[in-house]
Amino acid sequence: MVIALHLLFRDQEIMTENARKVVRTYKKAYSGHPPAIWLISGITLINRMGSMVIPFLSVYLTTVLGYSLTTAGYLVSAYGLGSLVGSYLGGKLTDRFGSSNLILFSLFFGGISFICLQFAEQIIPLFVMIFITSALSDCYRPAMSTFVGNNSPGGTAGRSMALVRIAVNLGMALGPALGGFIAVLLGYKALFWIDGITCIIAGIILKILLKRIPIAEEDIRKSPDVETHSTSKIYHDKKYVRMLVVTFFMAICFLQWFHTVPVFIKTEWGFDERYIGSMMAINCLLIVLIEMPLVDILESRGKMSAAMRMGLIFFIGCFMPFFFNGGILLYIIAVILFSFGEILFLPFNNAYAINLSPSKNRGAYMSWYWMVWGFSSIIAPLVGFQLVATVGYYWFWTIMG
Repeated sequence: MVIALHLLFRDQEIMTENARKVVRTYKKAYSGHPPAIWLISGITLINRMGSMVIPFLSVYLTTVLGYSLTTAGYLVSAYGLGSLVGSYLGGKLTDRFGSSNLILFSLFFGGISFICLQFAEQIIPLFVMIFITSALSDCYRPAMSTFVGNNSPGGTAGRSMALVRIAVNLGMALGPALGGFIAVLLGYKALFWIDGITCIIAGIILKILLKRIPIAEEDIRKSPDVETHSTSKIYHDKKYVRMLVVTFFMAICFLQWFHTVPVFIKTEWGFDERYIGSMMAINCLLIVLIEMPLVDILESRGKMSAAMRMGLIFFIGCFMPFFFNGGILLYIIAVILFSFGEILFLPFNNAYAINLSPSKNRGAYMSWYWMVWGFSSIIAPLVGFQLVATVGYYWFWTIMG
């Protein structure tokens, strides 16, 4: 009896110590971030929580305005084109006016454009307004990346981007979910108002807090050699170009999870939107729970490249369950593999782009990084659905792997 009690208390002590280690790991991962990084993460969370228009744009165009799927597809493509233009101009203007100024510009005018978008109902005005809204909104991304790069202590861009990504995932998990209820209860017009107002509110909060929080903002607009750092230099930066090529191919595969995978799950495996939404919620939950401490550990040990390679292996694996007959367990396995691929690859991919960019024209470099994502968002659904129609799902998953 004494021996049993001793073993029981020892096991409890071991469990308690393990719990303390977990708490210390999480505490370390979330400590040490400069106030500016917490600021941009909070602003991103508010911005993404208000993201209610884009997830339901196709539904709005087809069910409320009555456009065909084909017409709606062309109209939605305006968002991808706007993303390309916004990413490019955002990077150029960031180098000239500063990242925090561009973030404010994007939040204020992007918010106004979301409100105005609801009043466009004909094809041409809709296309133009969707394009403008996307361009103004996506000025945010290169400016945000530049802001993170400028305010991250040496060698910590990965954990800084992980914190921002947690804000994005929390916001995207809550925003569309709330948006669905609001669309049903108050109508789609309310989504445009809420999306626009939250952008403007985020901008006001940022404007107020920028005066109270120290930020490291590059002052290159007055530098005499600013013009020598043109975007043409990027073409000659072979390491950066190779990174962009890798990012492009990875993004094509990554984005299939938001285009072809849901269609496959519904039409071939018979799971409806409830299951698809639940699996995406699991993805967001895993990112929120695991990414920050894991990135902190790997970055502190200099394992950035190894983590990205392992992330790509997980991306390959996430398509493998689709070769078998449908089942909820296979779907869960696929989502878990996809989530770990995202956790290991994306924050370090973001950080790698930041670390490779020179501080004096980081905005231009980051604009090309986000333009690759914008271009991929246009190409991915076109390539995905065309390949499925041509070679079938079996060979499509093989090609993606």
